[in-house]
Amino acid sequence: MLELEFDPKRGIWASGEDADRLRTNHFGESRDGRLWLKPEEVLYLVDLQNGAVRHGNRSLGFADVVAEFAGREPRFMIRYNAYRDWRDRGLIMLRADGSAKGVKRSSHVKKYPSRKMCLGKIDAQLIWDPGSAMGVLEDARTSRMLFEDWWLGQIGVYKQERGSVLKLNFFEVMLLANHFGLKVFDSGSGKAVTAKKIMDDVSKTREFARILFQAYEDWRMKGYIVKTGFKFGTHFRIYFPGASPVKESRDGKWVHSKHVLHIFPKEEKMLISEWARAVRVAHGVKKTFILGMPKLTQRDYVDYPADFVAYRRKKQGNSWVRETPKDGPRYLVAAVSEDEHIGGVELASLLHKADNMNLELILSITDRETAITYYALKKIDLPGAKYEYYEIEWMRP
Repeated sequence: MLELEFDPKRGIWASGEDADRLRTNHFGESRDGRLWLKPEEVLYLVDLQNGAVRHGNRSLGFADVVAEFAGREPRFMIRYNAYRDWRDRGLIMLRADGSAKGVKRSSHVKKYPSRKMCLGKIDAQLIWDPGSAMGVLEDARTSRMLFEDWWLGQIGVYKQERGSVLKLNFFEVMLLANHFGLKVFDSGSGKAVTAKKIMDDVSKTREFARILFQAYEDWRMKGYIVKTGFKFGTHFRIYFPGASPVKESRDGKWVHSKHVLHIFPKEEKMLISEWARAVRVAHGVKKTFILGMPKLTQRDYVDYPADFVAYRRKKQGNSWVRETPKDGPRYLVAAVSEDEHIGGVELASLLHKADNMNLELILSITDRETAITYYALKKIDLPGAKYEYYEIEWMRP
C-alpha cells in the first residue's frame, strides 16, 4: 500500500520509498525532504493505485479528498477526469503553471496554399431580392463563366443539368459587388443597390452576417471555393483552388469538399456538446473541421485558465518511449465538460496562451459518464487572412 500523509494547513505528501517510487514516475514536487502532491495526483493514487491518506489516526477516502479540495479547486472532478485518463495511458501530465515551455514544432501549424482570385471586372447586371437575400443573373455568357470557372452561384438545379438562370447567395453577391464591379439592382424599385446597403439590410435579419462574410471573403479571395456547410452543421464547406462543378474528380465522380468551416464570433458562447457534435459530423464524412475566429487585439484576451501541460511518446531506436519533463511538453490541456459553454474570447485566449508556450492546444472533454474525448487544435497558416483559423482533429493520446 502507498502511504500518504495529510496536514490541512500544509497539504498531502509522501516520504521514504513511497516518495522515491512516485518521483520516478514524475508525481509531485520535491521540497523540504518530502514529495508534495497536487490534489488530482492524490485522487489518482487513492482511486487507482492503492493509495491511503493518513491524517493522524484517521484514514481519508476518495470522497474525503474531494470534500477537502473541491471548494478550493475550480471544476475539481472535471480536471481530475482529464488527469486520470492521460495517466492511465502511461503518459505524464503536470499542472500548467505558465513556466513550462514546449519545443517549437512545425506540426503545430498547417500551411495552406494561397493564390489571388483574378476574376476581372464583370460587365453584367444582377437583380437582388432583399427578402430572400439572393440575386439572379440572366446574362448567359457571364453566368456560365461565373459558375463553371469560379463556382459562383448555381445554374438551374444543384447537381442536375436543368435550368439556365444563375442564382447567387448573399455572400457571392457581396463578393462580386465589392471586388469585381457587379452592378446590383433592387427587384422591387429597380434602383441600383450598393454593397454597403445590401450588407446593412441583411445584417438586420441574419445573425453575424458581417462576420461570416469577412471569413467567406478571406478564403474566396485566396482562390478557394466556399459553399454552404448547412448539411454538415457548419457555416461553409471549402474546396481547394481549382475545384469546379463541371470537372469530375480522378475517379469520375462528383468533386467532394474535404474541409468544413465554422465561424466562432468572439462574443458568442457555444455549448461544448454542440461544438463537439459538429466536429464529429465533419469527421464522420471524412472532412477536416476548421474553426475561424476574428483576430483579437492584446486587450481582448482574458486569462482563461489552462489546466495541464502534457507529454506524449517519442521514437527511440525501434521502440516508443514516453516523454518526460526533460523533453519539454507537447500540449496545453484545457479540461471541460460536455455541459459547459465556451466563448470565442475564451477559446482564442487559450490558443494565444498555447502559442506563447510553443504548445498545441488540446480540449479534454468529460462526458456525463466520465469518459474523455480529446480534440487538438492546429493553427492554419493562410497568408494575409483577416481571421485566425484552426484545424480541429479528434485525437487519441
